[in-house]
Amino acid sequence: MKIIAVANQKGGCGKTTTAINLAACLGKKEQRVLLLDLDPQGHSSLGFGVFNEDARDLYDVFTGEISLEEIILPNVFTGVDVVPATKTLAAAEHLPVRSDERDKQLEKHLAEIRDRYDYIVIDCPPSMGLLSFNALTVADLVLIPIEMSLFGMHGIDRMYETVRLLSERHGRDIPIRLLPTLVDSRTRLCRQFLHEVGERFADDVLSVMVQFTVRLKEAVREGMPIVSYDPASTVAVQYDRLANEMISILQEKVDVGAESEARSRLNAMKRAFEEARSRLGGHGVRQRVILRFFDFEDRDVKLAGSFNDWRPDQGVVTRTNDGIVEKIVMLMPGTYQYRLIVDGIWQEDPSNPEQVPNYSGGFNSLLQVEEVHETAGA
Repeated sequence: MKIIAVANQKGGCGKTTTAINLAACLGKKEQRVLLLDLDPQGHSSLGFGVFNEDARDLYDVFTGEISLEEIILPNVFTGVDVVPATKTLAAAEHLPVRSDERDKQLEKHLAEIRDRYDYIVIDCPPSMGLLSFNALTVADLVLIPIEMSLFGMHGIDRMYETVRLLSERHGRDIPIRLLPTLVDSRTRLCRQFLHEVGERFADDVLSVMVQFTVRLKEAVREGMPIVSYDPASTVAVQYDRLANEMISILQEKVDVGAESEARSRLNAMKRAFEEARSRLGGHGVRQRVILRFFDFEDRDVKLAGSFNDWRPDQGVVTRTNDGIVEKIVMLMPGTYQYRLIVDGIWQEDPSNPEQVPNYSGGFNSLLQVEEVHETAGA
């Protein structure tokens, strides 16, 4: 059994939304999952449509009135059980517990159900108290959703320090991963924050990001995860990728494998941040770049990419020469992603082996513009 604590002291960063959809995506992959709602607001319970203010919760378990197994709500979603929370849970912070046992209350009760689940996802409260300390202490990994704003960045160092102190106190390594959330890459400010996150936390930032979309709020209103409400949406694909990354990270058995996974994740993040950096400007001058596409004679071919806000053929000059379609753009040195739109159908460039997964489950082609490059054959 692996335990993922989704934690951040800041509210409004997508913490509960991430816990709900991560649990749902793991469940869809035929994993046995328990979503543990440790937030007295009960929003994880609400997100699955099982919130009940009169329900028994972990407060009753901590006081010994009932067992953990008795409050589990089974099969609220494919492969997912839920431990609900109510406002009563806030009183757990004031329980008279010996100081040397305060961080181990949850661990003691989870031992009863350890063999029943493959993963436990804990939605932590937005504060550092007894409940959060208990969650971080038992975690095999701490997942921190980080909103792309100044408020989102503030306090992350404190989270790192808290996890480090708990690791030292209990003699175990507790890895941290950061998940950029509420990402709107169309805005310059968001790209600046992505750049800063990459610079400061590159070793721990996941390669997957979760974009800002109203579809997540609509899903919560309906009491279901996004993979059920709109499984074909971009954000559903992103949370599915998050689940895959969590499985990959937590199932690593040897250090060599873990190092390889870290390098792969870092390379993916470097590509994303290099793209963001290139769009912010940088040094150098715009250069004339020609992309040539063969075997598209008599077909409608358009070009869209990170250099023109993914608007087909905006700022692109097209010419045809002996059956070869040429797309001409003026670009600063940097790394860009692009796709072709052939007869109205979006696709990667079949002649370009340099590709990166996109948020829709497909691939974008990569274009590297060097200082000395003027043309690029594709």
